[in-house]
Amino acid sequence: MKFRYLLKESLRGFNSAKLSTVASVITITLSLILIAVYFTLSFNSNKLIKSIKDKVEIEVFLDDNLSQDDINDIKEKIRTIGGVKQISFISKEDASKIFEKEYGKEMLELFESNPLPASFKINLYDEYKSLDRINKIKNQLSTIQNINDIVFPEKNLELIEKNTSGFLYINLVILIIITLSSVFLVSNTIRLVITSRRKIIKTFKLLGATNSYIMTPFIIEGFLQGLIGGILASGILYTLLVIYSSRFNQNDLKLDFFGFEYLGYLIFVGIILGIVGSVFSVYRFLKIHIN
Repeated sequence: MKFRYLLKESLRGFNSAKLSTVASVITITLSLILIAVYFTLSFNSNKLIKSIKDKVEIEVFLDDNLSQDDINDIKEKIRTIGGVKQISFISKEDASKIFEKEYGKEMLELFESNPLPASFKINLYDEYKSLDRINKIKNQLSTIQNINDIVFPEKNLELIEKNTSGFLYINLVILIIITLSSVFLVSNTIRLVITSRRKIIKTFKLLGATNSYIMTPFIIEGFLQGLIGGILASGILYTLLVIYSSRFNQNDLKLDFFGFEYLGYLIFVGIILGIVGSVFSVYRFLKIHIN
């Protein structure tokens, strides 16, 4: 009976302050959209960094006129080096075809014979794709005979490592700011609902009602506001996702989004925002105006 009364009271309050309730729902909706956009951009930024790192490989150029036994011997020595995941051999003929495909054959026609050397492309495990570890692998490769040159995208890797830590720090700061701002906006908007019913709260307090008893209807209201805000935010984001995917599906501007199942998590976050905002606002109201 007590719970039914509290639920009825929360629904009554939900209807009595419609303007404040609508403002609270809109605030939760906008906060959730902002959080979702942040996570989408952050997810794609991290994926871009990973895709760049995935392309990091070491290319080992060999001396000319090596026998097949020499090439196999070099390959086996490379295979023994820690961190090596995969080795691909590129013959002089294959190198010529790759060069022609990327730059055209006109430049090669200037030479009497194929000037491109045979090489090995070495792919490393992810944990070895750091500047320090690749330089150690490069030093080990340089001790192997018949290797003419060793190259890898050192500048790109240095740039990634230099900026990744700062990027992660900025990401964390932005996430904290967005979360705190969302809770602040929601709690202040919900406070309008609570202020509009201050006479009822004071009456309950005079009748001896406990703080938890007074807070419960508002917590239920916060739950409902968060639920509605989450559903609205999910609907808006779903619509934007469909529109964006249809327009940029085969375009360079294509972004990867979280799956549709993650919209359920967004509704859950909305409920949490509504409840936390309600608790914070009611507690503050009771502490300042009642106690």
